[in-house]
Amino acid sequence: MGRLGNGSLVGCLVALCASAAAAQGRPATDFDYDDLQSEVPIESEVFTPKLTYGGPGGNVFTFYGQINLTYQSFDDGTETTSGLVDNGNWNTRIGFTYTQPFEELTLRYRFETGLGLRNSALVSQTFEPPWIDWQKTALRWFEVAADSRIGTFSFGQGSTASDGTAGLDDSFTFVAGATNSTDGFGSFRFRDADGNLTNVSIGQVNNAFNGTRRFRARYDTPVFNGVMLSTSYGRNILTDADNADYYDVAIRWTGDLGDIEVRTAAGYQWIDDPDSGLTRRVAGSVTGVHVPTGLNLSLSVGQQIDGASYYWARAGWQTDAIAAGTTYLSVDYYNGSDFLSEGAKTENYGIYAVQDIDSLSLNLYAGWRRFTYSDQLGNSYQDADGLLIGARWFF
Repeated sequence: MGRLGNGSLVGCLVALCASAAAAQGRPATDFDYDDLQSEVPIESEVFTPKLTYGGPGGNVFTFYGQINLTYQSFDDGTETTSGLVDNGNWNTRIGFTYTQPFEELTLRYRFETGLGLRNSALVSQTFEPPWIDWQKTALRWFEVAADSRIGTFSFGQGSTASDGTAGLDDSFTFVAGATNSTDGFGSFRFRDADGNLTNVSIGQVNNAFNGTRRFRARYDTPVFNGVMLSTSYGRNILTDADNADYYDVAIRWTGDLGDIEVRTAAGYQWIDDPDSGLTRRVAGSVTGVHVPTGLNLSLSVGQQIDGASYYWARAGWQTDAIAAGTTYLSVDYYNGSDFLSEGAKTENYGIYAVQDIDSLSLNLYAGWRRFTYSDQLGNSYQDADGLLIGARWFF
């Protein structure tokens, strides 16, 4: 992917959202903030039954969680590292929400934490974390939000405005392989032609330039014609060494184009770090599923301004051919440019499957991915293969 001007990519992504909304041409009276928030793949409540107490018109308490252990295997071309880990694509966690309605205002409280199990993103050829090592960085949400006629205001630890804009994926196979591979295999390193470990890791040369969770103040507009605008400002209070200010803006659209259900999003980030300067990132994605057939397609593109860039595509199929639950199948391709050095190239491709077992609140899944990387500095890197086979139980 060639370099784009600072405004051309974000302009294209915003135009995509806006033109889709115009094509829809009707108010989206059945959408609300919680529906659109579910576009964040690893944050969504897809497949998740909730333990809920309370009823319509009153206070509602919801408790939820999941256990998502997986067998991880990484073949770096010389040796294979494998073992049981927590799946970083959608890690083991627990949480609760509490909703308190008033006349024209609804207050929502949310708390969520990972359990600090051995994360697939931290395992490498030379390092295996302890099985349980909970730290404050495992805290995912502690926020209060107010829904009103003029929009939603959120304060506390949670998603920044651009979180999820790069990862829309209606294949629902992201648990087996997300847009990029950082959470699944990020710490593993490539080997050179002689079999020596290099200093180049999977995480360094794969990125979707997505937003993240921060302690932030966020505002989301009301939804009209399926469109929602968002902005946020935050700090990383869970990591002492991070002194950056995080600014985000985003636009989202969700709606139907005939038999195709479509979601689009685009986000822009400013990361102002007094130690390293200003970083700007833009990313967006679109996903659609043809309801009669279950065929689906997801596309994502992003760039760090004056730096690395990527594009990604995934094609999938959903089918209810098995009585136990829906089957999800997909293939994908990731292409990155200029990671670590100008002229460098990253290419990944993979195949993924997820099987719902509705009666057990269980997903069974498997995903395989081939990793390649090259640069123009005279180095050579062996291709590598990553495999995740696991089960996610949720409540």
